[in-house]
Amino acid sequence: MENYHVVDLIGEGSFGKVYKGRRKCTGQITAMKFIMKHGKSEKDIKNLRQEIEILRQLRHENIIQMLDAFETKTDFCVVTEFAQGELFEILEDDQSLPEDVVQGIAKQLVRALHYLHSNRIIHRDMKPQNILIGSGGTVKLCDFGFARAMSCNTMVLTSIKGTPLYMAPELVQEQPYNHTVDLWSLGVILYELYVGQPPFYTNSIYSLISHIVKDPVKFPTNISADFKSFLKGLLNKKPADRLGWPELLEHPFVRETKEEQGVRERALADALEMADSSRSWRVRNACDSSSFSRHGCDHQHCDPHQLASTATTTEV
Repeated sequence: MENYHVVDLIGEGSFGKVYKGRRKCTGQITAMKFIMKHGKSEKDIKNLRQEIEILRQLRHENIIQMLDAFETKTDFCVVTEFAQGELFEILEDDQSLPEDVVQGIAKQLVRALHYLHSNRIIHRDMKPQNILIGSGGTVKLCDFGFARAMSCNTMVLTSIKGTPLYMAPELVQEQPYNHTVDLWSLGVILYELYVGQPPFYTNSIYSLISHIVKDPVKFPTNISADFKSFLKGLLNKKPADRLGWPELLEHPFVRETKEEQGVRERALADALEMADSSRSWRVRNACDSSSFSRHGCDHQHCDPHQLASTATTTEV
């Protein structure tokens, strides 16, 4: 913890608090997610450690980069690159987005999910609140608290996780599922970005489940043929018939141009450089409190709530 300055409280939720931080010596601005252990079961603690281990392994330009992680007696802390905003905030302000903007977001999210699924990881909690906007408008997937790594022999899962509005039919019916639940959620998110609300929307969870399972998706009349075809492929109630890999990457709505591929490859190189730089920095500044440890930390300065007691609270 002594390797960081805690600057401002930028977010607070049921999980804990997120602070804007600055890494000593380098001055790098970071996001520091503190999750209190108090009140959490052993299963919750195990899931948090799982999120950290998943994040630690990921290297992709459209997935938030973990820079550091450590554990104290009272908190977990995950240090990531600092993103400028949430897709959810943009949606709240603008209500809906033009199709070309949605298309740009879709291309990035498709490649992020392809990377995850290629590494046998299901996100399981795809929603606008878990999509951040980085520098230059780069889309970044985050919050892997519900993520699950699949073994080569276990392609079907049965535990329910996620946000009901974005859940696939097989999830709300408590049926076995696989990575295609993320593709359904992607379809719901893109539909909401363009239309202004999800395809199935109601305040009653029972009605919502019924709509998701039984009702057809109603598409707006001003949608392009390619976009409609893409959404239809994702929002198929039968998982086996959903548009999947590798065909998904070659769909006209999200197929990359040479120029886009070049931009993406440069962004990936930057992401890898950031990860390598962070690893080198941790080696140079190795100490008990700056490396992830399950044994906790006794230092007074490990309490982020004391360090940032003057921070301004922002509801998220």
